[in-house]
Amino acid sequence: MVKVSVIIPAYNAAETLKRAVQSVLTQTMEDLEVLVINNGSTDQTATIIERLASSDSRVRFLYSDKGRSRARNKGLAEAEGDFIQFLDADDELSASKLDEAVSYLKSNTHKAAYVTAAVYKNDRTGQESVREIPIESAKPLLKANYFPISSPLVRRQILKSKFREDLEFNEDWLFWAENLYGADIEVSHSVGSVIHITSQNTMTQFDRMQMYECYVRGILKEEFSAKGPNYWLRDLRYALNYLLSRPESNERPLSLSKSMGWPLRVGRMLLATPVVSTWIVKKRAAVKSHSQYGN
Repeated sequence: MVKVSVIIPAYNAAETLKRAVQSVLTQTMEDLEVLVINNGSTDQTATIIERLASSDSRVRFLYSDKGRSRARNKGLAEAEGDFIQFLDADDELSASKLDEAVSYLKSNTHKAAYVTAAVYKNDRTGQESVREIPIESAKPLLKANYFPISSPLVRRQILKSKFREDLEFNEDWLFWAENLYGADIEVSHSVGSVIHITSQNTMTQFDRMQMYECYVRGILKEEFSAKGPNYWLRDLRYALNYLLSRPESNERPLSLSKSMGWPLRVGRMLLATPVVSTWIVKKRAAVKSHSQYGN
């Protein structure tokens, strides 16, 4: 049995895919497989996967229809490892990430996942920053998405839910919440991955991500009855961001949960007050700049 299955969706990833796969193949542990899923690419991604697979038997070439969630679900269905590690095609794993995580989980069988910090690197400016996971348990996952997709190494046996294939953004938040909420996890201060901020990835699609945050938060409120004073300020923030986001011209409208009704009503009242609205818009612009450019 393979210890770790690393799942990499690849859509038009010809420029970065080799770097991502090599960061796995050069890990300090060798008992792994790399499942690279070509999900509808129109560039040279397929050719690159073929070359990587022919040069190392640990690389497996899979296909799926377009969509990150479909690709990851295909990888999960084909995975043979005891542990699952996700990686985006434009990112990298730190050299000892898998060795460190597997060793810990083998020694702590009651833990469901080992979660590491990440380096965020802006490929335009070269600026880097380390971002640690700001929680110590999985309980806050109902409140916000604290895990980059490459941060957790998780036991395959505990995964009960798949990725929602109808979600374009924040599908990873829902996936981690549905699978890890209530589980015992270990959050480490060590850096396990490098996340590249580029003009091609979803880090730069700020408005759409924030619209889907509000949508997914409504799903979680209903699935887990995650309501009450502990969530009020966070829900209001999601509502304000949703109201200030500008969908693309062909964007399908999101049918938000009724449980997000009161935050949206309060948000509209605040935005109708000029002084308050100006402050909120300025604050959001600063967050947007930080998210997109790593300032």
